[in-house]
Amino acid sequence: MNNDKVFQMNFGKVYGLLLDKAARKGRTKAEVDEVICWLTGYNSEQLEAFRSTDLGYGDFFRCAPQPNPNRALIKGVVCGVRVEEVEDPLMREIRYLDKLIDELAKGRPMEKILRGQEKTAMWVCPKCGRSFKNREQGHYCGKPPATIEEYIAAQPEEAQDYLRQVNAAIKASIPEAKEKISWGMPSYWKGRNLIQFAASKRHIGLYPGPEAVEAFAGRLTEYKFNKGTIQLPYSKPLPLELIAEIAVWCAENN
Repeated sequence: MNNDKVFQMNFGKVYGLLLDKAARKGRTKAEVDEVICWLTGYNSEQLEAFRSTDLGYGDFFRCAPQPNPNRALIKGVVCGVRVEEVEDPLMREIRYLDKLIDELAKGRPMEKILRGQEKTAMWVCPKCGRSFKNREQGHYCGKPPATIEEYIAAQPEEAQDYLRQVNAAIKASIPEAKEKISWGMPSYWKGRNLIQFAASKRHIGLYPGPEAVEAFAGRLTEYKFNKGTIQLPYSKPLPLELIAEIAVWCAENN
């Protein structure tokens, strides 16, 4: 299987395979989630949200909020490949996780699997008590947001204006759709999720579904996109008219 096919595999399905591999050896879902969150920087709520989407395996790693700096300590052979010699950066991230799950299934202690874990928790949130590698790291502290505006207000200040523009473009184009938080992300709903968006470190992720991405692929050449996902970088003006057209297409076709 080539790299692109691996990147396009549905994350939820891959997660199920990883969980099955660990569970057959008596390891728990909590341990699998801990390994994945340690590697990528997602929290448990974000991980659960990603599992329920149709987003690709490659997107899961591309959008990782805080890849663990100690992942470079992961070495050895998995699936016949020496992890530290994988040339493609995205595939290397995937092989890191393969190696960690392999070690979990072989019964290795968690403190050994999570390389240098004791050095990564640099800051403890005084409100919720959770530990993070970076001081004042953004996170949901306590109850998740109930509305899109609450979600936007919880994001880094530099992302908020972009998020509000995207939200306004979608809202104006499909006013009949209901606003809600679904799978941890702002969503527009009409009997089903029509379109979603979320903030990442360097871009806004727009999630209209794979059919919409395919339909608009010819007009997305300036942006990174994959199965079901469009990345809108903060470094470029937002294509608000295009976002509105995609939202209308989703309402009419998804």
